[in-house]
Amino acid sequence: MFERIDRVILPVADVKRAAQWYADELEFRIHRYRGREIDLHVHRGEALLTLTEVRPFRPRKHLHEDGHVPCFNFYTHWEDLHLDWLRERGVSTSEAMLDPHMNVAEMADPDGNVVGMCHEKAGSLYHTPHEGPLPPMFHRVLAVFLPVRDLESSIAWYVGMLGFKLHNHWGQGADLTVGGGETIVTMIAMSEEVHGEAIAGMSDIPYYSLQSGRIHETYRKLQERGVTADECTEQDGVIQFHVRSPEGLLMRISEKEAVIVEQPR
Repeated sequence: MFERIDRVILPVADVKRAAQWYADELEFRIHRYRGREIDLHVHRGEALLTLTEVRPFRPRKHLHEDGHVPCFNFYTHWEDLHLDWLRERGVSTSEAMLDPHMNVAEMADPDGNVVGMCHEKAGSLYHTPHEGPLPPMFHRVLAVFLPVRDLESSIAWYVGMLGFKLHNHWGQGADLTVGGGETIVTMIAMSEEVHGEAIAGMSDIPYYSLQSGRIHETYRKLQERGVTADECTEQDGVIQFHVRSPEGLLMRISEKEAVIVEQPR
């Protein structure tokens, strides 16, 4: 049903200013302007970062601050996570959390949005070796995090309803894959109170998008199953709609866009 996660999404107060910050400070490349949205490449990763200008604006914080769970994270080959460099540039960061498989931390962009940073160590499930003399600051979007109350029921719903595949069940959470995409979904089991706060903090703005090569067929199937949250419409040249999980999380569904190849003159 879905080919991959094609973008992660952040709300911003001024989309052009925010895009310039990500380009200047984190080496992301501006891919396309689409009305109040700007898409950026995270090095050569599949998933784009989409910045969307909203009113009223409210930054996207942690899903669970005490648990250090952001909405998504960026993969870096650098073990130090660029923490000293980011702090020297005035970027607020958390302290690094180190374990045998990974180093993780969070940072806040100028709009106050919290995003994660992760270095996967050799031997971990998601380690990606770097090819070339000097790694980029960030390589790709590694994971999108989903707050869930009931882990087993959530796994069953995302697998049965949306076609995700269970990749790794690690007790209080699980990793799932979407189609053949490189960005994974990581479910984190939370208490009812913490989960409720996480869902309320979303302000009905999704923070990731699933790509469908047959958007109208996908819409009809999900509408029949009663999980669509709106109509299938075109916005800034892209056909999209939204679905909502049984636990209240909103997700964007986007069409697979045609690749335009310019012929040499």
